[in-house]
Amino acid sequence: MSWYSQEATDESSRAFQQYEIKEGIAFLIEITPELLAPVSELNSRSQLFEILSSINDLMQELIMTSRSTGIGIYLYNCQPNSKLRSMKNPSNFQKLFHLNVLNLQNMKKLNDMIQDVSIKPLNEIFKYKPSESETQLTTVLSKMIDEFTNKKEFNKRRMFWITTNDKPYTQETTKEAIWRIIDDFYYYGFFIEPFFLSSGDKRFDFELFKDIFMNTNYLKRSQERALQDEEQERDLENEQELVRPRGFSKDSAVFKYSIVGKQIRQRIFRIKEVRRMQFTCDLILSDDGTLGGGLGCTIRAYTLYSHEKIKKNELLLYTRDETLKKVFTTNKLKQRGEEIVIKKEKGKSATQLKEESGIRKGYEIGGGEDVVFLNREQLEFLTNYAFDHRLHESESLDTTFVDITVDEATQGKPVLFSKPPYLKLIGFRDLNQFNPVYTCGPPTFVTADIENGLVTTSLQGGFSNSLETFASLYRSCIKLKQYAIVFGCTRSNSRPFLYALYPTCTTNSSKLISGSEFPQGFLLIKLPWLEDVRSLPGEYINHTKSEPIQTDDDLVENFKELLPKFKLQPYNPKDFPNPTMNYFYKVAKHEILQIDFTPQDKILSKNDITIKKLQEVKQSISNDESSIEILKKINLKLNEIERVESKKRPVIEQSNEPKKKLKPNVEISEDKILFAWKNDTLIQFNMDQLRSFRKKYPDIKYASKKVELIENIKEFLNSRQKK
Repeated sequence: MSWYSQEATDESSRAFQQYEIKEGIAFLIEITPELLAPVSELNSRSQLFEILSSINDLMQELIMTSRSTGIGIYLYNCQPNSKLRSMKNPSNFQKLFHLNVLNLQNMKKLNDMIQDVSIKPLNEIFKYKPSESETQLTTVLSKMIDEFTNKKEFNKRRMFWITTNDKPYTQETTKEAIWRIIDDFYYYGFFIEPFFLSSGDKRFDFELFKDIFMNTNYLKRSQERALQDEEQERDLENEQELVRPRGFSKDSAVFKYSIVGKQIRQRIFRIKEVRRMQFTCDLILSDDGTLGGGLGCTIRAYTLYSHEKIKKNELLLYTRDETLKKVFTTNKLKQRGEEIVIKKEKGKSATQLKEESGIRKGYEIGGGEDVVFLNREQLEFLTNYAFDHRLHESESLDTTFVDITVDEATQGKPVLFSKPPYLKLIGFRDLNQFNPVYTCGPPTFVTADIENGLVTTSLQGGFSNSLETFASLYRSCIKLKQYAIVFGCTRSNSRPFLYALYPTCTTNSSKLISGSEFPQGFLLIKLPWLEDVRSLPGEYINHTKSEPIQTDDDLVENFKELLPKFKLQPYNPKDFPNPTMNYFYKVAKHEILQIDFTPQDKILSKNDITIKKLQEVKQSISNDESSIEILKKINLKLNEIERVESKKRPVIEQSNEPKKKLKPNVEISEDKILFAWKNDTLIQFNMDQLRSFRKKYPDIKYASKKVELIENIKEFLNSRQKK
């Protein structure tokens, strides 16, 4: 639980840190007779067909959510074919298409192959050709490393090795060669995950692959976890470094269970299931050094759910000879007619280079009349929400936590708060005091950072023993039935907010999705400030009667009898895709891939799972006569209640209307009338006052409207003036 710091990364390496996870995925498939054989569990389709069709569907989903992802398909022990492209050496090493960002050409090539399988089966395209020697496997793996190294646009590169062959080598020299190449994958920062497929009643033997992957001379302690636990994304708003892979341990599930039948599609679709990490920060439990000391832990927050969005990127095009050409734009900075040259220098940001070239950012104030220039240091000071604006650092060597002197006569040393991002504990409240109404935005799932803040760029080290401290806090909240209130900034450039840390697995909590356990941790829920809470309008509170809720016993009994018949399964967001986005890409897919788009494909129920569920409920009601009778009774009762309430409503509304107060009729003198007539301000008097003046002078013509009466008074006074 002590605090330790990590030195800042070298300036030269920061220039290559990226802001987005761009993943390159390569499928390396070994062609074997078992892979090409039909399987009854797959409707007499081969395992290769299941693999390729799953990849095809995966690409069509990734194009919606992760368009910057790259896909490549490579095959070895495969005969050359006109549909495939040779990798030259070895001769039985082919590729369907290179590792490239998702594009229409590759998608159409794979989709046509799947659609035309009845015309040209896959076993005519992919034919088994065994290797001449087992050392050819080392050449294949080495070439896959070359494929990855040539694709520097991807900062996370993964290879899925799919095979049914559990005897990849027989000689010790081959084992050592493969063993070293696998280690090279980790050295270069590439992920590799094998897919071991079972065929028929034959059980897959993992022993030879264990010897390949479990290299004790190279695997570090931090790598001894299942590879599937590594699928994490860095915060997209913070600088990110190359995502490093982890290895396998002897207890990894990949060496215990092989993949069979329909599990192929499930495992391939898990590729797009990425745990999206929102932020990493320190949770400070105590920092005054008097009682709690320097107590805290480093935490990570993950997105629970997010909405799919269509990115509207501006694309400029012009037409030429019935073709579309993309327009590329450039801009230049000029001063006194001369172009300003910004030097390129590694290790410096674009803002720093512009400042060195004399370019500064200005902010308009006072409606644009004045401009204020702020440099980078001033901007960082103004946007620093750590409340740590100290002019001088403490002279003590231990600048982490210092004691506060109780004696007021003696000036104490300042408390060194953590700079953003951080969360600081304020106190605890009972679970039954939590009000979900005050939830401001979607919650995030918070857990301990087992790396103690050492592998993220948003922190330069964190608290040690974070998992133990976090677990102790969680157990205490569960035992005492309380949740924590914290304050702070989750990012270095974000504003401070008040949050609730609500434990996930409380005593009365229930499963959101049947068959799945929600992980233990906290939900970080943003709470409103006092100024953010709006009360109901005063008129509504004063003039709306709050009558006691009256329930109808017959209706209650009817609904108790009706609702259990149509109980739906618990809501799982994965089962309800975005219908608008799916239909948008469905139309685009049929147009680009030249697939027939029939009227049946446009039916709403085929594109919106919610409508489909409602139609199923409607159909089940129509087939149940007892349910129809209950619904008739409910409708009759509701109509009866509506008739009674409609008679009461006008009386209640009339009684709730505020009574208008009559203004007292103030008599006006003739002098005021004459003064208003001369200044043309007779409109200020009300109708009663004007009528009282007319009664004094019967010659003034009668008028029912105020405007007409004022004109008649003016006409009368004008005639008197002429006389």
